[in-house]
Amino acid sequence: MPDQTNPLICWRKLTSKCVNPLNMDPTPSDAANWLDSNHPCNRMPDAPHLAAGRVLRVLSVAAVELAVVHACETFEQDGLWQIEVRFNTAPELTSLLSKGQRADVWIAPAALLAQAVHAGVVNEPRPLAQVGVGVAVVQGQALPDVSTVTAWVQALQSAPSIFYTHASSGQHVHAVLSSMGLLPHLAHKIRRFDVGEDMLIALSQMADPTGAMALGAISEIRRFSNRGLAFAGPLPEPIAHRTVYAIATDPLSPRLSMAKQWVQVLKQASIWGDAASTGMEPIG
Repeated sequence: MPDQTNPLICWRKLTSKCVNPLNMDPTPSDAANWLDSNHPCNRMPDAPHLAAGRVLRVLSVAAVELAVVHACETFEQDGLWQIEVRFNTAPELTSLLSKGQRADVWIAPAALLAQAVHAGVVNEPRPLAQVGVGVAVVQGQALPDVSTVTAWVQALQSAPSIFYTHASSGQHVHAVLSSMGLLPHLAHKIRRFDVGEDMLIALSQMADPTGAMALGAISEIRRFSNRGLAFAGPLPEPIAHRTVYAIATDPLSPRLSMAKQWVQVLKQASIWGDAASTGMEPIG
């Protein structure tokens, strides 16, 4: 666990763990539906706000959690409304959309929300932030050269273990390895994770991490700088990738006006200070 006094680690507040569902008008009795969501920054509203109908419900990728948590805390300062947040990977959000899940606000890869518009689940999304894909290694060892595609491939071939996720960054890495014909040669040492944090924890706890590397969102890698990992650099430009995250509201939400107000808070530049310092780039 990271130092809880570090302002960049607000996303690890275990007291924020949610246990309530994100259907459009939940009651506390629906809590069992949330048991499969264990992201440490999920936020749970209290019973009085639920009973009064003063709760906004947000489904979001975990990549932007620092800014989302900051926006929630800012929005809740007057005590009138609370924000219920469930953080997910992009594949999990895709699954929720396919099952007809609704929320007041969605934050997801722009391509995913574009599909949701056609399904009538969200209004036209707006770009929110973007982040590149980088390479992480355990601190104390020589950083691999990833400045060119040739050097990056050599580093992969030398690495005893290669980690990436099933989320947006991992999907890109997998596609690149496939297109370059490298997957058959590297498959025996590739390990994939559902969540970036789990991937980076696994790397940091390897008994012999020499040469092992993880490929993931730069913002997640940099948040592990105080947990034994080092940022080796972004993917070289010819294969570089930036995931663009967008935000959209539900056109059928009975709280649409208030949801739009929270979105405006999240879009404020002051909300993104901590997130930007990790490599997350706010848009507009």
